[in-house]
Amino acid sequence: MDHGAPGRVVTKQSRSENTRLHLVRSAAELFDRNGFSGATLEDVSRAAGVTKGAFYFHFSSKDELAGAIQAEACTLLRGAVYRVLDDELPVLQSLVDLTHELAHWLEQEAVVRASLRTARECGHRGAPFLDFYVDLLSAVETMLISAEQAGDLDDGVAIEHASTLVLTICAGVEMLWWSGIRHGDIRENVREMWKLILPGLVTGDDLRRLDPSGPSQLGG
Repeated sequence: MDHGAPGRVVTKQSRSENTRLHLVRSAAELFDRNGFSGATLEDVSRAAGVTKGAFYFHFSSKDELAGAIQAEACTLLRGAVYRVLDDELPVLQSLVDLTHELAHWLEQEAVVRASLRTARECGHRGAPFLDFYVDLLSAVETMLISAEQAGDLDDGVAIEHASTLVLTICAGVEMLWWSGIRHGDIRENVREMWKLILPGLVTGDDLRRLDPSGPSQLGG
C-alpha cells in the first residue's frame, strides 16, 4: 500500500486551486486596467505565467473567468457583512461601515474593481456579470429591513428607495473615481455623503448614535 498517495493527491489539488486563484487574480488586474473586452485569454495566460492549455483546464471561456472574479468579490463581500454585523452596533452603523469597506476595496482590491467595471461593460448580459451588485443590493436591503424592524428607521422611509440610493452612491463613486472625474480619499467622500443621507433615514438620538466616518480599521 502506498501511504504517500493521499498526501500527493492533496498537494496536487492544492496546487491546482492555487493556480486557479492566481488566474482569477491576474485576470482581475487585467480587467480592472483594460476592461473585459480589452483583455484576451492570451493576455490572461501570459500575465498568470501559464499556458493556454492550463487556462482551459480551469476555465472554458472568458465569461466563466469573469464569473469566477465575481464569485471571489462576492466572497469578500460576505466576509465584510459578517464583520460589520456586530450585535453591539445599530444595524444602520453596520451599513455605513459596509460602504466604507467598499470604498477601501475601490482603492486596494483589483477583484472588486474588476467586478464593478465588468458589470458596467457587460451588465446587460445579466449573470454572472452582475453577481457582485446583486449580492450587495441583497445585503443593503437586508440591513435596512433589520433597521426598520428594530424601529431604527423613521416612518415613511421606503426600503426600496433607501436601498436604491445606497447602491446608486456606491456605483456612482466607483464610476467617478475610475474615470478620474473625482480625486482624493474615497472614504472621506463616503463619510460626507452619509452626513447628507443619514438625516433622511433617522433623526434625534438615533442619528447621534451613528458615525458617518465608519470604522477606523478595515479588513479582517
